[in-house]
Parts: sequence; structure tokens; C-alpha cells
Amino acid sequence: MSETETITRREWEDISYSCIGEDVISRLEAANERLGGRVFDFHRHKLRTKSFVGVVAAGGTAVEILPKIHDKNEANLGYLLALLRYTGMLAKERNDTTGLGEHRGSFLEAWISFFATELNGLLRRNYKQKYVEVEERSSFLRGKLLVERDLDGSSVLSARYPCRYEIFTPDHLLNRTLKFCNTLLMRQTRSAPNRGVLRQNDALLADVSDTPVFVRDLDRIHLDRLDREYEPILKLCRLLLENSALDLRAGRITQLALVFDMNVLFEKFVAEFLRRNKEGISIGGDRLEDVETQYPLGKLFGKFGMRVDAVLRTGDRTYLLDTKYKVLGDDRENSGLSVSDFYQMYAYARGGKEECDGVILLYPKTAASPEPEKFTNIPDDAKLFVRTINVSGMYTGKGRVDERFIMDELKKTFEGVGEGVPG
Repeated sequence: MSETETITRREWEDISYSCIGEDVISRLEAANERLGGRVFDFHRHKLRTKSFVGVVAAGGTAVEILPKIHDKNEANLGYLLALLRYTGMLAKERNDTTGLGEHRGSFLEAWISFFATELNGLLRRNYKQKYVEVEERSSFLRGKLLVERDLDGSSVLSARYPCRYEIFTPDHLLNRTLKFCNTLLMRQTRSAPNRGVLRQNDALLADVSDTPVFVRDLDRIHLDRLDREYEPILKLCRLLLENSALDLRAGRITQLALVFDMNVLFEKFVAEFLRRNKEGISIGGDRLEDVETQYPLGKLFGKFGMRVDAVLRTGDRTYLLDTKYKVLGDDRENSGLSVSDFYQMYAYARGGKEECDGVILLYPKTAASPEPEKFTNIPDDAKLFVRTINVSGMYTGKGRVDERFIMDELKKTFEGVGEGVPG
């Protein structure tokens, strides 16, 4: 099996076409088109990454895109994995501190490792067998006799009974999906530890048919309360199948994309952290009592739906929080604050179904970030608080986010918010 060449870049960096060749360029263009043009911008002599991070593999070349937070790529990879785990977009958060060296410093290998170990634990802990309905002609009566099959004149078999019955078997759609994805990744990985775990999974699923599964098939899998722990691994399967082009004859992936929008990831992380740690957070001196994420504010003009990242309640005060994953700086007009962001926040503050005491716009903090600002719209006293949070110190270097650091940062972030706001 030939070795895949990996090109690592950070957000908004360039890759010269001379580095990858025409065939890979065409495959990357096809993958980008399948992803809605969200990952790369293609120019005359180069392509440029955008705000999506992860990996796109095509034609023997993998382009790995990392966040632009730390100086070293290993730290950026660890930061990305920590955020994905904390938000549940990768797998359940675990206490392991597996070194990135075991994953060959690769996001793809780290993702495969999470998939393989998560599936291995499920199969050993709760291997699922289900009742599956079967229709066949049997030499003896079994289950329900399908009399209409003999009466329709289509029968050509004698001394056989058309029957419908159920069998208790591991060979059902859920397990077929897991086996199919496990097999695809077994042919994709270059890591010996990953291959070992994937082979264990394959042995545990030995009684399951090795058949192709498509994204549309996943909609037919219905998990009950006893199967809920399989939900995260199914999400990983969906991500893999939705963003990959498959050669079904060879049973392998020809193009693969595992990408995440950093705007969405940053938003989910902040909201999830606030939800988990609200007891220790105050806004303007008032303790945070409730956090509602992805809160629907109603419809603007009765037509355009509005949904804010989070609603923060401190008893008798309510604030809307919206995160923006872009860098502010002193070298741009208004420090890079966007007029469209202000319009959007004003619509949230005044067009929603309930009144709020202010809107908080939260940006990542850099050395060039401006000081916290408060804006008041004089005619109606609408208040907008622009705040930043230091993201470079969030990663501990041990596969986890530094919760104490983030708590301290949020205390600084929310200082002064609410001052002068009528109670």
C-alpha cells in the first residue's frame, strides 16, 4: 500500500499548485465542490484554505488544515482535538492522554483512532443483536404462513411454504454500517496501532455481512433507549460516508473529507462551556443562572428566522451572546468590527420575541485585539458589548482544554457587562 503524502497548512494559508500536481488539483476541486465550495478557494497558481479545519485526502495526497492559534502544528492539532472532544463532535470525552506521536501527528489518524477505540469499547461492552424479519420458502412451517404467495400463481417451488419469521442475529443494518466503515478505515490508515484496533473490531463483527452501506441507509437505523450509546459512533459514520467518494468495487475511499467549520466549533465550545460551568460564572457581578444554547428569537418581519448562539440569564437580567470566529485588530477601520455584525445584533436585540438587557459579541483575543467596548444606541438605549477571550491558552497540552484558565478568562470577559443597565 503506497504512502499518502500529507501537506499541512493552517487556516487561510496557500498551497502552490506546483506542490501537488494536476491530478490531485482536479480531485481536490471535486471534493471541494461536493462540500459546497467551503474548504478551498482556487486561484490561478495556488489554492487557499478557508475557515474549515480537518483533512481532505484525494489522489494519494492529504491536505491537513489546522487552526491558526499556536506556533507549532502539534499544539494546533491538540487544540483542535480537544475542542472536538469537549463539544462531542468527535467522540465522548475521555481521560486518556494519548500522545499525538502515536497518531503520526496526523488529524486523520487521530480521528481514526477515536473511531476505532470508541467502536471497540461498544462492541466489547454492548454487542448488539436484534430481531430481523426474514421472508423465504421453507420445507417446514415457520412463523407466519404467507398464503397469498401461493395463490398469486407465481410459485414454482413444490413442497415449500412461503413464511415470514424473525431471527435474533447480529447481522442487521446497524452492525453492517459499523463493519463497512471500519473496513474502509482499515484500508485508509497508515498507523499500526490504529490498524490493530480496527482488525479487532473486524473480528468482533465476523458474523456480520460485509456489504456496502450508503448515507441514505443511515436514516433507516432507529435507536431505542437501549441503543443510545451507539449514537456518537453513528454520527462519525455519517460524517465519513457523507464526505467521502467510494470505489465500491475495490471497497476503498477514493476521496475523503473530515472537515469542521471553526466558526461553528468555536460557537459550540463557548456555549457548551458556559452550560457546564454556569455556577462559577458571573456577568456584571450577577451570578449566571441559566444558559440556553441555539435559542430561537422568533422571526424578523414574520419571515426570517433568528437564532442566537446562547441566551444568558442572571435572574432579572437577560443577555444575548453571539460568538464570531474572526480576529479583530487595531490596523483596520473600527478594529475590524463589521457593520453587518452590528446590524445583526441590533435585529436580535429589538426584533426578538422577548426583551434583553444587552448583546455580547465575543471574539478570539490576540495581541492586536482592542480593549473591551460598550456601544449604546441612543434612540432606544440598545446596548452592545464587544468582548474577546484568549483562546491560545485553552489547550493544556494533554489532550484536554484547561477549564480553570477558561473560567478566569470568562470572568475577565464579562467584567463590566451590565454596568449601567437598569435592573
